[in-house]
Order: sequence, then C-alpha cells, then structure tokens
Amino acid sequence: MTDVDDTATVRIAGVDPHAPLLLVLHGYGANEHDLIALLEHLGHAGDAAFLRAPLALAPGRWAWFPLTTIGNPDIASVQAAADAVLGWLAENAADREVVALGFSQGSTVALQVARTAPERLRALLVLSGFVAGTQHERDAALGAIAPPVFFGHGSADPIIPPAVTAATATWLARRTTLTERTYPGLGHGVDLRELADIREVLAELAGDP
Repeated sequence: MTDVDDTATVRIAGVDPHAPLLLVLHGYGANEHDLIALLEHLGHAGDAAFLRAPLALAPGRWAWFPLTTIGNPDIASVQAAADAVLGWLAENAADREVVALGFSQGSTVALQVARTAPERLRALLVLSGFVAGTQHERDAALGAIAPPVFFGHGSADPIIPPAVTAATATWLARRTTLTERTYPGLGHGVDLRELADIREVLAELAGDP
C-alpha cells in the first residue's frame, strides 16, 4: 500500500487553532517544500501541512502517481495516492476541518480525495490541474454536497492541454460550487493575480468581511 511519509511533512502553525487545516499537495517532480512560499500570500489563519508525495523520482523529486497521458492517468495509481492522503488525514487530522490546495498532479489527488470521501474536505483549491478521467462511484454524493472549489489556470499553460482544462471545468461545474479563473499569459504556475484570488476565497470560507 502507498503511504505518505509523515516524517517528511512540513507543518506550519497558524494563529487560529479553530481555522481549517490547509492541506497542500505539490506537483509532479517537486517536494513538500515547493509550495511553502505561497503561504505568506494567502492570509490563512490556521495550520498548514505540506505533504510529500510517495513515489521517488530522483533526489528531492517526488510524484503522486506515474506520469502518463495528461488528463488520462492510471486511475488505480491516482486512487492509491488519494487513499494515502486519506490515511494521513485519519491519523493526523481526524477531528480537523480541511481545505485542500493542490498544484498540478497534487490537485488531481485532492479531487480524488473529495470523490472518495465527499464529506472530508471543506473546500478545494485546484491550481493548474485536472480531474482523473473516469467515473467514481461516489461522484453523485460529491455532487449532492457540492463543496466550494476554486479552479485557477493559466491561458498559456504548456503542460495541461486546453481540452483537459475545459473538461475539468465542466466536470467541476456539475459537481461542485465552482469559482473558475483563467489568467492571461500565465503558464504552468501560480502568480500574484491567482494568489490574490485564492486569498479572497480563503477569507470567504473563514467568514471574514
């Protein structure tokens, strides 16, 4: 069974112990430190946990599942990664409300977590990612809950094909409460425009004016 190595988890304490845990899942070929610099821009008052994906590619480089055709990954591998994240949550945040932020491959895993356990995530932040191209037995349950989802992506992303991004947006619109933003000129990354929008979403979730 694939597991998340909790000894590699980076935990950053927030100022509000009652705020949701921000669970951060990095992209393909990165590691648990890759997205830490984003935190200072998000205005998140709660704790944050940056997980390391379980598949080693090279020193300092990790993946959640093997890289295949973008938008059409091996679903068993995606599910194994989602189950690993759910296992980590059960052991480390069983009593916590959770907002998941995933970049690229990490967002695919975050979405699969939501599909597997629709009640587990308070909201999702899907950055330059895609939904695994298959039906899941609990998609209808996810649609009944329709959690808030922010889906941000660049217009010049050279990694995620536009058709995959469009299909993901359509899928999300049918099953979640979707906020979608396209950033002109942005490639496969995150910029200050997107960070400002994420900050606004997190503030709304926290009930801040």
